[in-house]
Amino acid sequence: MDEYATKKDLEGFKEDIKRYMGILVEDFQHKLDFVIDGQEDIKREVREVKEDVAVLKEDATVLKKDVSVLKKDVAVLKQDVADIKVDVKEIRKDLEEHRNNTEVHIQQAKRKRK
Repeated sequence: MDEYATKKDLEGFKEDIKRYMGILVEDFQHKLDFVIDGQEDIKREVREVKEDVAVLKEDATVLKKDVSVLKKDVAVLKQDVADIKVDVKEIRKDLEEHRNNTEVHIQQAKRKRK
């Protein structure tokens, strides 16, 4: 057996290396394609999240305005309820006075009849 490689052996070895390098390049390219696809998916998802956040910000702005209006409405309603309570107290007082006055008249009429 000869310990030295011949030119033919080196050519075969060279072809084997080229074939192996081609396989490595192809494998690397395939993996790189997966990374690129994944990056594109992530970019698309980030874009969608940004759009969702923008919509949520708009909604929050509208809600803040609505809450502000509702707070004012509640303040008005509280004042209206307070006014109604005062009115009810006055009506109650007037009714009691009227009832008492009516009872006095009834009693006086009964006395006159006797």
